[in-house]
Amino acid sequence: MSITEQTIRHVATLARLQISDAEIQTYTDQLSRILGLMEQLRAIPTDGVAPMSHAVEMSIPEREDRVENGDRRDAMLANAPDAEEGCFRVPKIIE
Repeated sequence: MSITEQTIRHVATLARLQISDAEIQTYTDQLSRILGLMEQLRAIPTDGVAPMSHAVEMSIPEREDRVENGDRRDAMLANAPDAEEGCFRVPKIIE
């Protein structure tokens, strides 16, 4: 499949882009080459190939869920510019 200059002009109009005639020729050539590469990829037989998210097999390291910094509220609130009743106090932003 090849891209025509008319298609590039139409897409540029839809995208509200102002491009010169030289740019139109450049984009026509570049997009035609890209679509040619996509056609080559489409021709590759992929029957029996399972979908994958990575090229190599990976495992996600997992850790045990456990509380590590429990009951340190007073120490954390000591760094706050303003605290009230065990909570951070911040300026009201919605009236």
